[in-house]
Amino acid sequence: MGFTAMKSMKLVLAGGAVAATALLSACSGNNVDGNGSAAKSVSDAAAVKQNTQGGSAGAAGTAATSNGDVNCSKHGGQVGPADGKQMDLIAVQSANGTIPGCTEAFNVMTKYYELAPSQGEGPGHRVLGIEGRWDCALGAEEEFTQGVVNCGKDGGTEFMIKTAPTGGAGQQPAAPTRRFPNTTQTVQFTGFDRSVNMAQFQLVTWKKGGSDDGQFVPADAKTYRLPVSKTAQVFGAAELCPGGEVALDPQGRGTNPCTEQALMEALTGAKQLHAEIHVDKNDNIDVVKELYRP
Repeated sequence: MGFTAMKSMKLVLAGGAVAATALLSACSGNNVDGNGSAAKSVSDAAAVKQNTQGGSAGAAGTAATSNGDVNCSKHGGQVGPADGKQMDLIAVQSANGTIPGCTEAFNVMTKYYELAPSQGEGPGHRVLGIEGRWDCALGAEEEFTQGVVNCGKDGGTEFMIKTAPTGGAGQQPAAPTRRFPNTTQTVQFTGFDRSVNMAQFQLVTWKKGGSDDGQFVPADAKTYRLPVSKTAQVFGAAELCPGGEVALDPQGRGTNPCTEQALMEALTGAKQLHAEIHVDKNDNIDVVKELYRP
């Protein structure tokens, strides 16, 4: 699958003016894959401020965490809205080893905090097209209350940045809270948020009775979001795989292997998709089976 888990974490820019020259020289070593943006000055200190005491400059390797991500705040300070809570800025290492440059990461987050109050869409303050290529939004559930922001470049998973809570400068981010690790859930998909590469869904249960001899009803009032595993398996029952015949197991779960494109069309389409999903230990959806009720 073309989706990778984004690790949840916290975010915010903090006190002090932006020292552009020091920031660019400290962060330039972090363009691990060579695809970071050209050096730009981080501007608009009135709208967003950077804490110049949040971290010390150093080589990119000194900021690398155990999972390969790079803590850009060790070079250029913590980030967040003006007068807001301070957070670390993390450049996320993708499955194929690419990492955004810290210069680009700071520019994108700075612009997000500048635009989110006036142009942010919905409760997540989603902002599209930052720097022409990045989409950013607040996370859901616990991430939302913490102020965690996740950003993806070009709608993909090769270049991602995020914010992370810390107990102080230079400390590693706290581990994200798992929502449904190692479980199977019955869901109704409600969309796909490209800004954070997560599938949106509600938990549902089957209620017998009525003119149709039963229907799916919400199990609670919440909407959840989880990443889809890069190696997820997808199986259609009747509509998920275009052109395929109805293929079910005795429990009404699809058995037709489907493509990534078919799942994406279903997640972003107008029709409701009911499915049984399996969530792995890292809280990624790794199996999707369409549910069919004639």
